Amino acid sequence: MLFYMRLAESFFRNEEDKAQVNRYVGTVYVARNELDKAVVYFLRASRMAKEWQYGLLCQNVANAYITSGRYREGISLMDSMRKNMDDRRVVPYYHLAKGNLWAGIHEYDSAVISYRIAATSLNRWVATAASRRLQYLYSSQGKDEQAFKAAISADEQLMKELQREEGIESRTMYEKAKLENELNHLKIDKQRREIGLLTLGLCCAIAFAVVYIVWQRRKRQMYKQLWWEQSLRLKQTEQLLTQSEELNELREKESLLRESLFRRMKSFHKIPSLEKEEPSEGEDGDIQNRRIALSDEEWEDIRQTVDGSYEKFSVRLREAFPGLNMKDVYFCCLVKINVSIKDLSDIYCISRTSISRKKQRMKRDKLGLTENNETLDDFLRRF
Repeated sequence: MLFYMRLAESFFRNEEDKAQVNRYVGTVYVARNELDKAVVYFLRASRMAKEWQYGLLCQNVANAYITSGRYREGISLMDSMRKNMDDRRVVPYYHLAKGNLWAGIHEYDSAVISYRIAATSLNRWVATAASRRLQYLYSSQGKDEQAFKAAISADEQLMKELQREEGIESRTMYEKAKLENELNHLKIDKQRREIGLLTLGLCCAIAFAVVYIVWQRRKRQMYKQLWWEQSLRLKQTEQLLTQSEELNELREKESLLRESLFRRMKSFHKIPSLEKEEPSEGEDGDIQNRRIALSDEEWEDIRQTVDGSYEKFSVRLREAFPGLNMKDVYFCCLVKINVSIKDLSDIYCISRTSISRKKQRMKRDKLGLTENNETLDDFLRRF
């Protein structure tokens, strides 16, 4: 049995359960007259016990030492257990058990002190038991007056505890009746809500039927209206297609005019990307960068050509961004007419990476553009 009880302790995680197991082991050792071993488990149990367990624990210790006649050792053990009692509510059990041990060795003064402390505790059952012990102790000493007072005190403590228990029982019954009453009210309210919901559902069904009939009538009228609108949209679509075709023709003519205008530039044949599409990286990977030198007259010619093709582009650009100088305007004109990065690299005699950085600086510092999803090329094409 001891083996299985020790084994059970290892499976418990709650200290209350472990304390209970250790107390049981201690009582087994007491039954085997091995009090010294029992002391070890009683002390271990006292370190983990709850309030309700201390009463049994103190009673087991007191009875064990009273049975063996080792009263003073029992008092010493009780003092050791007192050090483990962190909760003030368990101290009355300690004083009651200690009073029993003092009475066992006829130390009546010490027993009276312990009983009095236990009799003044808030635990009514312990206080009643301590008052009874004081009554018996005074009676054995012939102190009838003190015995009578102790008996009266014990009766008062017992009556208070009984009244408290009766009060708790009355409150419990009252709360139970109150809950039943509230439950009945809830059932009535639920039935009312169900009737209301059924009424509301019936009204909704009638309203739905009326709405459905009206909707069907309007639906027919709506189909007629939609047919008429669709016919009108088809006519408008045909007109838009005709206008779109005309607009595309005008754009093609405009593109041809601009291309012919660009061809009149003095620097047109110097910039390859104006004559043909820029070759891919794999095609021109072996071609060495070449120098494209543009004179002041050619730069001005480029600006005037761009202004003539794009509604005074440079003038509008400087009005919108006064911080631009003429070199910045020339650079923006080249970007506007889709000059490739390779040709820009040849014109400014810098690497293509530097051209990309130049565009970034132009966009961020000169034009003040902060949107990351729009490049300088996109902005200038729309400007």
